[in-house]
This record gives sequence, C-alpha cells and structure tokens, in this order.
Amino acid sequence: MSLRTRTRALNLVILGVAAHSVVLGVCLLSFPTWSLKLVGWEYAGEIFWPSQAGLFLIILGVAYGTALRVRALVWLLIGSKACAVVFLLAHVIWLGAPPLAGLLGIVDGSMGLVTGLLLASVSLAERGSTEEAP
Repeated sequence: MSLRTRTRALNLVILGVAAHSVVLGVCLLSFPTWSLKLVGWEYAGEIFWPSQAGLFLIILGVAYGTALRVRALVWLLIGSKACAVVFLLAHVIWLGAPPLAGLLGIVDGSMGLVTGLLLASVSLAERGSTEEAP
C-alpha cells in the first residue's frame, strides 16, 4: 500500500474519531439526561457534570481533528482512547456502570488501536520512502 493511501486511511480514521467525539459531546451538552439514559445510565443528578463531559468531548474532538495537520496530536487521540478503555471497563467491573459502558470501552479501544496501527503504517512507509531517496 502506498504512503498516500496509508495517509488517507489514517486521516479518514482521525476525522471519524473527531466527528464521533464532537457528536457525542454535543448530545451530552445539549441533552445530558436523555444521552445518559440512551446508554443505560439512569441519572437524576445535576446536569452540570454530564454537560461538562460533553464540553470536554467537543474540545477533544476538535483536538483530534487538529491532528490532521499536527501529526503529533495523534498521540493525544491514542492516549485518551486508552484511558477511556481503562476508565469505562473499571466502572463496569467495580463500580456498577451499565454493561453497555463496557462495549463503549471496547469501541473506544478499537478506535485507538486502529489509529495507532495506521500511524505506525504511515511512519514505516515514510521511513521507507526516505531511505530509498538518494
């Protein structure tokens, strides 16, 4: 696979992850109680916390999108997805979060893993094209 194809695939995944985070963030910010109920979390508390989480997801989504131009920010995406996996699975296992949260952790982990694999593929292809150049 060419460097160009690998880079396009990485950019497409980054764009998808960024859009996913922004959409989730907008939902949590705009409809916090409904969004939580949708994934099985009954929540009767103040809407501040889920709304704040929505704002943070929007900020992360914008940062992920910035990784299209600032490649080093891809590591923010990979790292935050790894943290999300640990956080979500720990809450399911030890703190009684709805089982769907575990599935969401697996989805987040998959996004981080695919991004990491594509980043490695692009890096290897870049290194190979540099080594072949005179």
